Amino acid sequence: MFEFLWKRKKPATQEEARQPEQASTAAAQGVASGTQLHYDPNLVPNLVSDHHALLGIFGEIAAAMEQKNMARTKDKLGEFGDALRGHLLKENVRFYVYLQHSLEGDVENAAIMHEFRREMQHIGKAVADFLHKYTAEGEWDEQMWLSFQQEVGGIGKVLTKRIQTEENVLYPLYLPQQEYH
Repeated sequence: MFEFLWKRKKPATQEEARQPEQASTAAAQGVASGTQLHYDPNLVPNLVSDHHALLGIFGEIAAAMEQKNMARTKDKLGEFGDALRGHLLKENVRFYVYLQHSLEGDVENAAIMHEFRREMQHIGKAVADFLHKYTAEGEWDEQMWLSFQQEVGGIGKVLTKRIQTEENVLYPLYLPQQEYH
């Protein structure tokens, strides 16, 4: 059913398309051991693109908050939550599972990956609680706006730091399987 998610994508450039033997060899060797997950050279760029989109939506939340536009703020919070859930699902299903298997035998990098995954579970729960709190039905009074302003700043700092460390430390660990052996 989800076979299309695990297949290696077609080469993106003409040069790659002219090298079918190399592409098929990489696909055959790019499977994480113990899984049917193939290395996807577009996955990390897609995850980085998600990060840019999430930060953009977060900026729209801040702008709506500055205008005290509750309807737009809640709308953007919902959009942010949907985009974040999609991003986390992609990371959990395609990135972390592949990496977990491809890092077998590399104790140091496997430990880094597991720490990132554990930390993201805590961050994800905190953000989900934040989103639930502020997207609930009802009008916000002045105290709710003040609380939101304080919490949104903290959430923004945590997410920005997390995105930077993922892109600089974690994502470079995502390599074709043969590069680990």
